Formats: sequence, C-alpha cells, structure tokens
Amino acid sequence: MQISELVQLDLKSKPELQEIWNGSLHIPDLCFSGLTTLKVNDCRFLSDAVLPFHLLSSLPKLEILKVENCDSVKTIFDVKCATQDTLVTFPLKNLFLFKLPNLKNVWNENPHGILSMHHLREVNIEDCKCLKTVFPVSVARDIVELENLVVKDCEGLMTIVAEDNTDQSLELTSPCPCVRSLKIWGLTKFKYFYYCSLKSDIYTPLDSHTKNQLGTQKVLFFSCFLLFIIGSVSAN
Repeated sequence: MQISELVQLDLKSKPELQEIWNGSLHIPDLCFSGLTTLKVNDCRFLSDAVLPFHLLSSLPKLEILKVENCDSVKTIFDVKCATQDTLVTFPLKNLFLFKLPNLKNVWNENPHGILSMHHLREVNIEDCKCLKTVFPVSVARDIVELENLVVKDCEGLMTIVAEDNTDQSLELTSPCPCVRSLKIWGLTKFKYFYYCSLKSDIYTPLDSHTKNQLGTQKVLFFSCFLLFIIGSVSAN
C-alpha cells in the first residue's frame, strides 16, 4: 500500500520516513493526504518534536494523534520556525499524550496567527512529569469544540492555560468554553485552570481555599458549569 493510501500510520513501523520527518527530504505530493490516525509509540528516530511545522499542512485529514513512550520528545507541535503570514488550519479532534518524561510543552511557542486547531474535542495527557501548562492562551481561545479534558499524574503541571502578558488581546473571559468533562489528578503543583495577572480575581487559585473546603477533591466553578476535578490534587 502506498503511503498516500494510508488511513492509519504507526510511525515506529516506518523508519524510512525519518528523512521526511526531519525535513531533509521533500514531502511528495499527497503523501499523507488520507491519513486520519497517527500513532507514535517508542519512536527512536524522532528529535525533540513530534510534528515539525513543515509537516502540518501535509496532514489535511488527521483527526487522531496518539504519542507515548518517547523519551526524546520535548514538544508536540513545533511552530518556532513558522512566520506570522503562514496560517495552517489543523483538523485534529483527539489528542492523547502518555508517558512522555521530557515533554515540556505541547506547543513550543504561542501559535497565534500560525496554527488553528478549533476542531479539537478531546485531550488526554498522562504521566508527563515535566509539563507545566497544557494550552497557550491563543489555543484555549480557539478550541471552542473541546468537550473532554483529562490530565493525570503530571507532577510539574501548574496551570491548564498559560498566562500571556505580552499580548492583552489574547486575554480570555471564558477559556475552553464548551468543556463538559474536566478530570485532573496526581498534579501535586497544580494551582490554576487559567490565571492572568492583568485581570481581576475572576480565576482564583485553588490553594486560596481552606483544606476543609477541599478535602481530597477540588471542585472548580467555571463558565457557569460545575466541572468535576477528580482525584488527589495537592491541598497544601
């Protein structure tokens, strides 16, 4: 089967794609045009990024991305080399990130005006101990279809949405407005869903509540919905 005919791809099984992935080989026309699911499990030839920017426009139908057990991975979407006059609309709906011990960020730069992912519906992140935040502000503003968010056993994570004081136009009044299910646990440093020091105290830190109010669970009121935060989050 030709690569252009693939609907699902396990990257580990295709080491011949290394030169395309690292940018040293031109991407053939329609190379990944039918790909809807990409699995990256223990893929040794990756550098620090799973999807370099030059690949994103070649994945017009990708809906499911699952990355796990990749020690070298530090970011998922590499947008550092992109320019502000380049906008890629990415069709991803489901993102799963498991056991990535050196993952520092999902986007290695704020992709505002560069990468749009407004079809994203589900994000599940587990056992990524170096991750500190999940979404840049511009992404949280655009993912209006996100319904399910799970973050588990990411001990370094402090916020879901990162603060950006450099661009006041990116401030949010309702980040991730369509989320119906939010589950987080095993986040020993977690403090905020979203915090911006340029705003008032709309988003209060979880540790501002008393231990008796929190118990072993923490509940966050957000966007007029009651979202259940399940499991043991630090109540210090």
